[in-house]
Amino acid sequence: MLKFHESLISAHHNYLVNRMLTPGFLLGDPKFREDFWFLADMVPPGASEPRIYARLYDSQRLFLVEIRLNKIVENPSGCVYEAFPGGFRISYSPGDPLLMVRTESFANGYLTRLQGRLHDKGGQLRMENLYDSVQVYDESMLSFQRPYLTE
Repeated sequence: MLKFHESLISAHHNYLVNRMLTPGFLLGDPKFREDFWFLADMVPPGASEPRIYARLYDSQRLFLVEIRLNKIVENPSGCVYEAFPGGFRISYSPGDPLLMVRTESFANGYLTRLQGRLHDKGGQLRMENLYDSVQVYDESMLSFQRPYLTE
């Protein structure tokens, strides 16, 4: 089921998802540590870097990589992390892009755009590219009023 227009807009930092701005969103549930989940958490005032956490699989149900605060922490498939000004990219063999995150700075705040085709543990498509952002599918929380994680 696709959800639209449940977003709250942050005055500081937003992600572009489902053709709308949101301060953060969640696919899946991080409490189920061995399952798929993707979290673009709220960015606190004074910070500009997005806060990406995820446990990602491919369409063949193979666990690829776990990301905590924009860094790879578990990588059984040998994904490659590439940092660049304003973001990062994670690719898997043979160089296929998995996820790209880039943040733009504006006079009144920041906007992070994501690109990627993500599947859950069952091989179902959960996120894919939509123009210069992403479209998310199935169960999702498309807005937060406070950070989801506190690290």
